This record gives sequence, structure tokens and C-alpha cells, in this order.
Amino acid sequence: MDNRQLKNNNTIELPDYWAHLVHDDTITVQLTAIGRKQNLYVKKVEGNRITIGYSDMEVSGIDCYYYIMAERKDVEKLVVEE
Repeated sequence: MDNRQLKNNNTIELPDYWAHLVHDDTITVQLTAIGRKQNLYVKKVEGNRITIGYSDMEVSGIDCYYYIMAERKDVEKLVVEE
């Protein structure tokens, strides 16, 4: 997935096909605050919805980029040789 922006919202909606395409326990989310320091963290991942937690601010104050990666189910794992 490419860089996306989350603004005035604390929920990232993934496409419906993600639940069938990736292993849930491999989803990782990178959050990068825009404009100022924000205490953001991933609160939970359920199905195709990622909830972002925040402290010391209101939802309307969230402004960040996010990047999501996960391991696919439909292909074999990549084996790296040394």
C-alpha cells in the first residue's frame, strides 16, 4: 500500500480484499505526524479496520501519514539465502 494521509479521523479502512489477502498477525502500520508532535499509536487491528489511539489531543487534531505492510497469504514465503 502507498503512503496515505489520515486527518481528523482515527480509523484506517483497508480494502475488503485485504482480509483474504494477508495474514492478520503480520500487519504493521507506520505513522508519521504532520506539522507537530502527536502521541499516536495503533490501538487495534480488526478485519479491514485499523484504529489509531491518541493521547493529549482530540480526534480532530490527528494529522498524519500512514504506511501499511503485511505478509501475503496467496504466495509462498520468500526465502532469503545468505
